[in-house]
Amino acid sequence: MTRVVLAGCGHAHLEVVRSARAFSAVGAELVLVDPGRFWYSGRGSGLLGGRFGEAHAVIDTPRLAAACGIRLVADRVVGLDRAASAILLASGERLGFDLLSFNIGSTVRPPGGLEAGQGAKPIAALASLRQQLAAQGGPVRVAIIGGGATGCELAGNLLHLRRAAGRPIAVTLVSAAATLVPAAPRGVQAAALDSLAKRGGLVHLGQSVASVEAGASAEAGVLTLSSGALVPFDHLVLATGLEADPVVHNLGIASSKAGLRVGETLQSIDDPRIFAAGDCAAIEGHDLPKLGVYGVRAAPVLARNLLATLAGSPLETYRPQRHALSILDLADGRGLAMRAAFWCGGRAALGLKHFLDQRFIDRYQKLYARN
Repeated sequence: MTRVVLAGCGHAHLEVVRSARAFSAVGAELVLVDPGRFWYSGRGSGLLGGRFGEAHAVIDTPRLAAACGIRLVADRVVGLDRAASAILLASGERLGFDLLSFNIGSTVRPPGGLEAGQGAKPIAALASLRQQLAAQGGPVRVAIIGGGATGCELAGNLLHLRRAAGRPIAVTLVSAAATLVPAAPRGVQAAALDSLAKRGGLVHLGQSVASVEAGASAEAGVLTLSSGALVPFDHLVLATGLEADPVVHNLGIASSKAGLRVGETLQSIDDPRIFAAGDCAAIEGHDLPKLGVYGVRAAPVLARNLLATLAGSPLETYRPQRHALSILDLADGRGLAMRAAFWCGGRAALGLKHFLDQRFIDRYQKLYARN
């Protein structure tokens, strides 16, 4: 059989897995290579804040693969042998392919020279941090570096956790930018700062981290800011932006800082047998932020183009939308919705976010929940 290998189970490959019957119908074997479960990034901050449990944020990849009738290899890709049409796995195994697609996501880009701290990704790490906070007694200090959407959501949800659990959690956010969420409309920036400050969050704007001094425990330490201010912490979380998984630069095919270089058909500019989508892909002519919505929108095009390649048919073009809807959830009872220069805030915006997030999760959980 012709073998189509899906490296990673991100937003885009979830949809390809859901289309498994279409591949089987044309005599293709679909193989998914992924080491674990899918953690939905839209609920990562809510997991940290204790507002969502794993059942509302995780898609069980092994159960999904079984329900869709495809083979799952619980491993991760570390290299590529194009001449032999095979991928190299962390276990040392090799897996041959006829078509190959990458959807391996992104990692947090640490500030220059900073090695300490836990990234906002992988999302599973935020659930682990939530458990650590619950297990610790006495006051806890959490410092967050990065004042973008993710940093603000993490800070807001930690403040919610402090109030809901009655725990003395000190939350400090540090950003080198002069405003929170720099790319957002000014109204969103002001509303985010007001929400965090009113609930007791300490925000340092326009300040970078000059150094980090280790503390008494493995996680603890002190940040020295460019202003000279000191920020002691028991836990340090990095929300300093995302970059494609580093493995993309070890594959021997064209890549940039943004990811594997692909054309608008989502094929590698070096090899038409290789596709990529989501955070690990850099679509020629488009400078896209690392947002799950782009992987979701690319997913049906990716699935159809893989099938078209098998059939020898013309491929579709994927043209990313210029602006995407984004809704911040600062865990204060309202959402901050924005698209380009337009924004609105309130309970309705938060309700819309919860509806969209749950609809996405249900789309895949329901495939295996009834089996």
